[in-house]
Amino acid sequence: MRVLKQDFYSVKHAALAIHAPFSGRVISQSDAANPLVRNQLLGLGVELEISNYQLFAPFSGTLLSVNQGGLEFVFKSKQGLKLLVLVNLDEQSLPMTGFKQHLKTGDLVSAGQLVASFDFRKQHHSVFASILLLEPERLNKVLDKCYYQASRVTAANDILFKLTKRINHD
Repeated sequence: MRVLKQDFYSVKHAALAIHAPFSGRVISQSDAANPLVRNQLLGLGVELEISNYQLFAPFSGTLLSVNQGGLEFVFKSKQGLKLLVLVNLDEQSLPMTGFKQHLKTGDLVSAGQLVASFDFRKQHHSVFASILLLEPERLNKVLDKCYYQASRVTAANDILFKLTKRINHD
């Protein structure tokens, strides 16, 4: 599966739309500061320079896990797709303060539902979050492409990704 920047209006037959979990500026994965993200070792997706401090559910499904003191969230859609939301803070910013989790692991979520709040006002640098599709090798069997278009997104409102199904020509 490939992640491509393209106008959504030309994307036909989207299998799944994934809403932006944070508001912010969209950055290509290849420009991510974290080498694990940049080199696609954790999954496929994009980076967001966060401009708000609330995390919203990107689709309806389940909140599978919350790790690293509230910096790592894994969601699973009703279709079985897993999405990682990883807040990237530099080591001087840890431990994080002002984190409030509104849902617990295992809770069912609706697209756009508030999941967590953060207080990043003490951060001296921009805060980035990686939004990554997990298990891309498994997804390759059923999904063809993942499109993103916007340079800026509003959390819970704007679509961040549209995924298209693979068409077999047997």
